[in-house]
Amino acid sequence: MRVTLTQLQGALSPYLYGIAIASVRSNCRAIMALEVSTLTTVDQLRSIRREWLDLLRRARLDLPFIWPEWVVTWWELFRQERLDIRDRLRVKAVRRDSGELVAIVPMMVTERPAVGPTRVRTIGFLGADNYVTEQRAPIVDPAWENEVAQALAADLQSDRSWDWVAWEGLQPESLLARRLGQLMELCWSSSQPQNMLRLAPSWEQFRLGLKHHIKDSLRHCYNSLRRAGLTASIDVAAKPDEIRPALEIFFRLHSAICQHRKDTTRPNRFADPIVRRFLIETYSQFADHDLARLFTLRIEGVPVACRLGFMLPECLYLYYSGYDPVWRKYGVGTTITAEAIKYAITSGLPRVQLSMGADASKSRWGPETRLFCGAVCVRRGLYSRTTFYLYSRVRASTGPLKGMKRLPGRR
Repeated sequence: MRVTLTQLQGALSPYLYGIAIASVRSNCRAIMALEVSTLTTVDQLRSIRREWLDLLRRARLDLPFIWPEWVVTWWELFRQERLDIRDRLRVKAVRRDSGELVAIVPMMVTERPAVGPTRVRTIGFLGADNYVTEQRAPIVDPAWENEVAQALAADLQSDRSWDWVAWEGLQPESLLARRLGQLMELCWSSSQPQNMLRLAPSWEQFRLGLKHHIKDSLRHCYNSLRRAGLTASIDVAAKPDEIRPALEIFFRLHSAICQHRKDTTRPNRFADPIVRRFLIETYSQFADHDLARLFTLRIEGVPVACRLGFMLPECLYLYYSGYDPVWRKYGVGTTITAEAIKYAITSGLPRVQLSMGADASKSRWGPETRLFCGAVCVRRGLYSRTTFYLYSRVRASTGPLKGMKRLPGRR
């Protein structure tokens, strides 16, 4: 039955009529103004690098893991092409009718197994690794979040080739997340915080705002070295020819502290040669654009601690660290972080990101946190819902099914 605008206006109060008209106009704007294309080759990704960087500037996410250097290199080194699992590139690019890029969603389709009538097809984000990529996320112009959500939902729902879509990096309070939740019936899953420090014009001003216990820790770090008559210095590697030697120091120190702790919750993320190769190639590309920083603390000329960083346009993102356990009593892990923060202040940056996750090494600095969440949309249908249930049980199992975790092609 058709309803005219006059009939609608007569049936609703002015307030509800206004909401209805605004909703119709918003839907029309999204449908008419935005176009979703699917990029399936690396060459296509490289061709939009300049637009990608401009979109990152507008989105202000402070995540190196969604920069083209990281995403493209990850795909080239980590994509799976085996009998039990196969990945295909499916990056979503959303544009206005003027051609302006307003969203990039670095996605891929994963089939488990790669062949056969009982395949499971999932859409997820590039960066599905063992926490080398700390956070995956869509890149969306904040002015277009509502329209982008509608356009993406319509595009994905018109594609009948997937069983479920695994969203990541959604901020629950954002319009993008709320609209996707409505349109795709999302089931919210895991979450983790991003930890941000707002910087003062000087180190002394910044230090005055810290909590009492971290001030005491900083005093101990510097005073203990001074009392022992030891001289400390900081090296900052930034140029392409400095990156490889600095990374070799990092790999050694990161491995040393992981072996010393024997803590299964903090494994050596870079034990795999492919992962080390990935980090070397990615950091070299960031260095080509003056975006890589590797901080090394030396005592009497000997490297004792290292911290990886990304010099993003408005933020220093601090990534993994490592240190020699022999020097632990001097608090070298805290010192290298403090020196990296001093570097950011001297460089005129407004903030430092202490990487993702909730643990004492971050919370002790008193950061502001922003939550990034994951969510799943499972297609309606017995096959999709049954396979998702079974797959989730296997991935989460700690009992008899634990040995089957790798059967679905877990990375």
